[in-house]
Amino acid sequence: MQETVSLAWCDNGNVDGKFMHGVANVLLESGVKFESTIRSGGNQIARQREHVIRYWYEKNKSEWLLWVDSDVVISPEKFLRLWNKKDKDKHPIVTGVYFTSKNPEEPLMVPEPTVFEFVDAGETIGIKPIHPLPNDQFIQVAAAGMGFVLMHRSVVDKIIEAVPNTAMFMEAGTEKTFIGEDIYFFALCGKAGVDAIVTGK
Repeated sequence: MQETVSLAWCDNGNVDGKFMHGVANVLLESGVKFESTIRSGGNQIARQREHVIRYWYEKNKSEWLLWVDSDVVISPEKFLRLWNKKDKDKHPIVTGVYFTSKNPEEPLMVPEPTVFEFVDAGETIGIKPIHPLPNDQFIQVAAAGMGFVLMHRSVVDKIIEAVPNTAMFMEAGTEKTFIGEDIYFFALCGKAGVDAIVTGK
């Protein structure tokens, strides 16, 4: 029996045509059975992601959830690279690579991959980008952005068991120690003993 997947994204009411073209191509051309799409609109990303994961976990029937950020362009080939590597026991989270910048307002942006290792930052969670990345292979990572992530619902089971009664997406820290909701989620995965793997560039 073919495993099913739902596709989810969060946006503020506007998405790019290239984003929607990629989503449509994945839904229509990948050959994988998609159960549904889940969208959360608004301007509070942690709350939006929390809504998505709770709705999917409690009311959706698909085994897998594909997170896509509304500024990331995907394709059937990129999706199938994750889909064909997934394993609910060995690889319950598989993520692709995309790039962002710490200085988006500067004339010359420095791109960094959104995959990370945790580093000592005292009482808070510190991260360091994994760079350079290997070519055309999968590696284990501690955390990643949620822009292109495939996860099995057993991940939520394990988080709830390890850290009950907590939000799964939350922003934390201040100024230099600030971490986004995606890094917080992967920190919970670490506490739950769930490893993530990422595709090389």
